[in-house]
Amino acid sequence: MSNISSSREKAYPLARSGFALCAGVLVIAAFLQKLALPGTGGIYPLSLFIFPAVTAAAFLAGILEINTTAFTWYAGFVFAGITGAALSPSAHVSVLSLGFLVVAQLPLVFRCKSAHVPYERMLALLSTVGCISAVIGILQFAGQFVLGADVVFFLDKHLPEGLTVAGYNAIIPLYWTSPIFKSNGVFFLEPAFFCQFLALAVVAELLVGPRTSRLLLLSAGLVCSYSGTGLTMLALFLPIYFLRHGHARLFIFAALAVSVLMIFADALSLDAFTRRLDEFSDSESSGSARFLSMFSVLQNVVFANDLTFLLGRGPGTVQEQFRLLSFSAFDPTWGKVIYEYGLVGALVYFKFFYVAFCKGPKGLRFAVGYTYLFLGGYLLNPSVLMLLASLVVWFGKTAAERKPSGECAAETSGARPAFYPATPALGAR
Repeated sequence: MSNISSSREKAYPLARSGFALCAGVLVIAAFLQKLALPGTGGIYPLSLFIFPAVTAAAFLAGILEINTTAFTWYAGFVFAGITGAALSPSAHVSVLSLGFLVVAQLPLVFRCKSAHVPYERMLALLSTVGCISAVIGILQFAGQFVLGADVVFFLDKHLPEGLTVAGYNAIIPLYWTSPIFKSNGVFFLEPAFFCQFLALAVVAELLVGPRTSRLLLLSAGLVCSYSGTGLTMLALFLPIYFLRHGHARLFIFAALAVSVLMIFADALSLDAFTRRLDEFSDSESSGSARFLSMFSVLQNVVFANDLTFLLGRGPGTVQEQFRLLSFSAFDPTWGKVIYEYGLVGALVYFKFFYVAFCKGPKGLRFAVGYTYLFLGGYLLNPSVLMLLASLVVWFGKTAAERKPSGECAAETSGARPAFYPATPALGAR
């Protein structure tokens, strides 16, 4: 019994360190994503260096361990990328892109060594960070009418060009020629990133026990982003959640929220949302580009040739023909993997993704996975990959949980550590 108690005492600091690691990475992913490494002209995000550095430090400190199965598939995907780059017929193959991939995806082969890292606290933290971001975004949007856009978008307008990540549309008008801009939450790369993060926070808040005040705050933030990407995830998640849990008060909350939005639709310029409902029938719209265009691109370019069908066009080539298309196109993560790495590389990558990601806890798995695979070209985006790691991947089943006896069994048997908060019944708050 004394051996078991001693093992548990050793496990608690490791669990706390694991939570501190995941919490820190989550905060960095939210608030530092806009910053670039000085001297790189905005090409290299600062988080591209922070993420692997923090991961390596946590591994050396014994907080993280290597998921050997995931590492094997990761190595296979890197090899597929090298092979595809060597045999690619494209003149746009980028060794730099392959290097980005190696660095950005490597942290996903790790997981927390302790089986006791409090997942419920991470959900609560995500909800809190989401609410803080929502307040910032609401103030930014409202501040345009008082202080002007030049002040409230100060990071986008006044930071030196080389200190912000290039290639993103941080300032987007509500509609063509509109003097009012969508909120990007100050620290997020685009309104779409802001919207997607708040949508994840909504899911987290529902999972830990929904509080009406927080849901209203997050909803207001979503409205100020005037972006529909995160809403598509919620549109898929919420019906399943309602059916499984049957919370009548959430139905009432949803009805009240919709009623309020309808009453103030003109004042809130909600036609910026509603006019986008028919985008899937317009090949030049962002909705069609984001969700449908890649099917045509793959069919016309990759699937038309046996070599590219198997090995892809090579790293960094996904946008090589976009300017030649008669329709607007976009490269979501799933499409980029297939286009650049072909059938062989895609099968290897999605096996790696399954082993690393789908072994994590179910709570945020759908929300984060859908966001990563379908809502953007996030294969090389360190900020989104940090969310994958800190919210799902690093909580995957550990070596300790797989060993039924000895010291590891002591870590997984009995009650949770005292610093674990009990998970409240949904609707209890």
